[in-house]
Amino acid sequence: MVTDPHTNYTSPAGKEYTFTAARVAGINPSSRILDMGCGYGEAACNLATEFRCRITACDSSSDNIEIARTSAVEHNVSHLITFEEIDLLSADFSEEPFELALAEGGVFSYINRRKGLTLAGKWLAPRGWLAFSDLIIISESVPDEIRAIYDDANYHYETEHSYRELIATADMEVQCMALVPPSGWDNYYAHMARRLEDSRGFFADRRIKLAFHREIDVFYRLEASKYIGYLFCIARKKS
Repeated sequence: MVTDPHTNYTSPAGKEYTFTAARVAGINPSSRILDMGCGYGEAACNLATEFRCRITACDSSSDNIEIARTSAVEHNVSHLITFEEIDLLSADFSEEPFELALAEGGVFSYINRRKGLTLAGKWLAPRGWLAFSDLIIISESVPDEIRAIYDDANYHYETEHSYRELIATADMEVQCMALVPPSGWDNYYAHMARRLEDSRGFFADRRIKLAFHREIDVFYRLEASKYIGYLFCIARKKS
């Protein structure tokens, strides 16, 4: 069931998860947050609007940054958010550590989970907080069509157990870990369906439209939520 028809998140973990992370981390107007892979800027804009905090929002896509900047202006929070078009693997934010780092929408799977967790740890203040969301495998047997549509051959998705091991290796402690409920997937795919009507930009590409139509079909036709899940995690740096 769609519970947030106006979401602009590009993952099943939406606004409520972003807010949960910020509240657990005790974010306030004096706080600094790093958004590792801000996409269209939805999380950054929501946090700035709700908590009036300072945010550094990064993405490697110039198109995403342009959309995110426009969104920040529309939300009247552009003065609170610094947008940077940058490759996270070549970035360095260690001089001014953050209270909270966000890595939503499977960012760690794209840039390498072990490296992503290590970088987040370096850029967090002592006892700082990390919140991320990512696709995982939740069944020992996953149909080939589902594995193919989510590109498991390339990303080799983790399980909850293996992700916990990676977090521990990065010298962090899990504070909260849960799977996004079915409504999160419904919100996400409803958003994707709307974007597939775009006549310009990323979703205007015919190949992208076909790929997402195929993904939506496979997810619901094969009941993919029996085999894959979207993990939401809040972790804290040990020192």
